[in-house]
Amino acid sequence: MLACTAVRPTQSGSLGVIHNDTIWHDTDGNEIWSNGGDILREGDTFYWLGYETRPDHPWRMNLYASSDLANWRFLNDVAAMKGEFRKLGWAGRPALLHNPRTGKYVIVFEADGPEWTRHKVGFAVSDTIDGNYTLVRTEYPEPGRSTGDQSVYREGADAYLVTVLDAPGFGGPNNYDLAIYKLTPDFLAIDRKVFEGFAGPRGRSGDAEAPSVIKRGATYYLFVSGLRGWHSTATQYATAPALEGPWSAWRILYTLPESCDSFNTQHDLVMPIVGREGTVWLYVGDRYTQWHTIGIGRNVFLPLVWQDNIPTLKWLRDWRVDVSAGRFSPVHKAREQR
Repeated sequence: MLACTAVRPTQSGSLGVIHNDTIWHDTDGNEIWSNGGDILREGDTFYWLGYETRPDHPWRMNLYASSDLANWRFLNDVAAMKGEFRKLGWAGRPALLHNPRTGKYVIVFEADGPEWTRHKVGFAVSDTIDGNYTLVRTEYPEPGRSTGDQSVYREGADAYLVTVLDAPGFGGPNNYDLAIYKLTPDFLAIDRKVFEGFAGPRGRSGDAEAPSVIKRGATYYLFVSGLRGWHSTATQYATAPALEGPWSAWRILYTLPESCDSFNTQHDLVMPIVGREGTVWLYVGDRYTQWHTIGIGRNVFLPLVWQDNIPTLKWLRDWRVDVSAGRFSPVHKAREQR
């Protein structure tokens, strides 16, 4: 269990400092609600999209902006359970894309509705990043296959859906394995399947969910959390020379100091912060304290460091990212988790 600290009453960061083990607030002093989402960088601005998982509250997707990854300004609830989105009982795991061909902004998300079985993939579009998005479609990734947690991977002008896939036939096991699909050139539909695999011995994706992909050098890394509902888990990863594979077996992500549950988080995403001197690999973790009541805070940002192409998740309670240089530094002595 984590050592707990007092809740900070105002902003999530001061002077560009990221504070973990606390409830984050936006620059207006309001609590940040952004789980299971995505971060898109445009120039000097980071846009953080997440879904609000407040108990007994209608779903919505909140968009925030920051230049330092510590102080976040609320922009808009870009999609919510109203209007054309009202038919969706749940809309989670939103991923944010900018299409270089059309100039449009696209949200790809996990969509539930009372008239269909399990999750479909939802697509919404806007002319501006912080606008009110319009629902375009919801679809199964392929006939007879529904989905679980998902994300997107961007490479050049192309985008890919990375998702937990259910077994063929809607009566089959949920979270059966993992799949990667290329999106159509407008990012508003699924084009074709690139990869499917990782079915576990119990027919459950190796007990993995919350997948995301990065590329470092010539190697692709697929990160996942464990399959424990809202609870925190160890993060696992696999590697491959191409999205099509072959993918390695799962490996547990090293942590420093040692943590059996990724410092009380569920993996959400990893993204490179590229600067003039280097690259900071940012691990974004969800801490669903509103559901499991363990620890403090709902969001954790940590550096992912590398040695011989092996990643390690490093705990820092207070730290700063120099986004222009692509460097990070601790602000106070890191305190070990218990």
